[in-house]
Amino acid sequence: MENSENQIEAKITPNNRQIIDKLSFLATAEGLKRCMDDVDFYLDIVSTFVEDNVLEQLKNCYFSNDWNGYRVKVHALKSSSAYIGAEELRAKAKRMEDAARQGDVEYINLNHHQLLALYEEVLRSIDAVLPKRINTEAGTQIKRFTIFVVDDSRMNCQVVYEVLSGTYNIKEASSGAELFAQLEAGVMPDLVLLDIHMPGEDGHDIIRKLKSNEKYVNIPVVFMTIDSDLSLELQGFEEGAVDFITKPLNPALLRARINRILDLYYLQTNLQEEVQIRTQAIVDKSQQMATMLEQIVQALANTIDAKDKYTKGHSDRVSKYTVMLAERMGYTEDQLIHIKYAGLLHDIGKIGVPDEIINKPAKLTDEEFAIIRSHPGIGGDILKTITSVGEVYEAARWHHERYDGRGYPDRLKGREIPEVARIIGVADAYDAMTSSRAYRNSFCQTRVREEIEKNLGTQFDPLVASHMLQIIDEDKDFKLHE
Repeated sequence: MENSENQIEAKITPNNRQIIDKLSFLATAEGLKRCMDDVDFYLDIVSTFVEDNVLEQLKNCYFSNDWNGYRVKVHALKSSSAYIGAEELRAKAKRMEDAARQGDVEYINLNHHQLLALYEEVLRSIDAVLPKRINTEAGTQIKRFTIFVVDDSRMNCQVVYEVLSGTYNIKEASSGAELFAQLEAGVMPDLVLLDIHMPGEDGHDIIRKLKSNEKYVNIPVVFMTIDSDLSLELQGFEEGAVDFITKPLNPALLRARINRILDLYYLQTNLQEEVQIRTQAIVDKSQQMATMLEQIVQALANTIDAKDKYTKGHSDRVSKYTVMLAERMGYTEDQLIHIKYAGLLHDIGKIGVPDEIINKPAKLTDEEFAIIRSHPGIGGDILKTITSVGEVYEAARWHHERYDGRGYPDRLKGREIPEVARIIGVADAYDAMTSSRAYRNSFCQTRVREEIEKNLGTQFDPLVASHMLQIIDEDKDFKLHE
C-alpha cells in the first residue's frame, strides 16, 4: 500500500503538489481515488465543480418554493461534492435532499442559508487556489460507439467524458428535451447514460419515452444515481434499464461496465445481421452448387442424347414429362428437383452401348437387342454411388421394369418397382411413341392414348398412367410431343 502511494506521489508534478496541498480542506485522497489517481483528471473535476455550480439555481428554487426543483439541485450538489471530497458539504446536501423529498419545508427554512454559506465558502476556497484549466479535446481516431450522457450536472458529464472519450464518442444533454431534440436531429446513440434526478422530466420519465418509441426502444439505458434504494433499481429495470451505476462515478467501474454492456449490445444487434450474412453465404453457395450440379447433369444428358441421332432431346423430354406427372402426384419442390435429375439421367447406361447399335437403322439382332437391354444395369452401376439423390440410381436401373413383372433387368413387379422408375417408365414410353424413329414415324395422339390405356396394370402403373391420360386429354392440340 505504501509503495502504491509512493508511486502516485511520484507522478505529481511540483506545481500540482502545491495545488493539492492548498486543497487540504477537501478529502483529496478520496477524490484522487475516484479519478484513478490521475491528478490532472481530479483537478479538472474540481475546476468543473466551481464553473458549473448550482448556487443560483438553488436560490431560485428556494425563493419560488419549487421544492421538487430544490430536491433535484441539492441531489446534484450531493453528487458533485462527493466527487471532489467536499464531505461536509455532501452531508448537508444529503440532509436537505431528504427534507425536500419528505416535504419538510420547516427544516429547509432553518438550514438553507447554512447550506448556501458552506457551499459559497467551498467555491471561494477552490477558486482561490486553483488556476483556470484548459481541457484538450479527445483524439480524432474513429470510435465505433456513441454514448449520450443525460445529466443536468456538468460535472457528471465531464467525469464520463474524461473516462470514456478516449474510446467512445461522447454526446451530452442536460435534459430529456435536449436529448430528444438531438435524437430527432439524427444523432443516434448506442447507449444512454441517464441521471435519475433531474428538473422537469426525470430519468424515469425519459426512459419510458425512449422505450415507447420503436426508433429508440433498443438503445441500452444505464441509470446513474447516488441513491442506494433497491425499489428504485427494481423500478428502473422494469422500465427497461440494463444497469445502474452509482455516483460518484468510479472511473474503473464505469469503464468496465460500459465496455461490457456495449460489447453485449454489439453482439445482440449484429447477431441477426451476422446470421443473415452467413445464411445468405450458405444460400449463395448452395445455389452455386445446385446450378453446377444441374449443369453437370444436363451435360451428361446431352452426351447421352448425342449418341442417338434419331432421338435428340429424349432425356430432356422424359425429364419434363416426369416432372409433370410427379407434380400431379403431389411431389414437393425438393422432390421435383430430384425427379428432374432422374429423368435427365435415366438413359445414362447407353454410354456403355456401342454407337453403331444405338444408331442402327435396321432391325436389331437378338445379340444386339441384349446389349441394348444391358443399359439399365450399366446406368445403375454408374449412379449407385450418388446416395444423396437416390432417385437417379432407381430411375436408371429400373425404368424398363413392367408393372406385371415382365420387364428388365430384375423382373420387379408392381410396387416392388420404385415409384420414380414407374413414373419414368410411363414418361419414357410416351416420348418413344410420340417421337419419330429410323424405322417408323411418330404415333398420332389417339393411338398414343390407346396404347397407354391398353397397358394399364400390365406395362404401366395404373395410377401413373391415369395421370398421363389426363395430361393427354388436356393437350387438345398435341403440343406436348417433340
